[in-house]
Amino acid sequence: MAYTTIPVKKDVKRRLEKFKGDKEWSSFLNDLLNEVIEARRVESFRKLRELTLRHLEEIEESHKKFRREFSLD
Repeated sequence: MAYTTIPVKKDVKRRLEKFKGDKEWSSFLNDLLNEVIEARRVESFRKLRELTLRHLEEIEESHKKFRREFSLD
């Protein structure tokens, strides 16, 4: 497998090394990337769910208003 280097500031590397521990860099960065992807998925799902619930509440309120105001009498 081919390897490469990624230039980062020294302070960033020091911070990453604290979290990396004994893991190999590729494994650590892959795990970190997976965590970021999962966190973004969870946040996107939360936002979508919030929008969907709000939309459903608006539809329900509109329906109630229509039923109150519309009559065939």
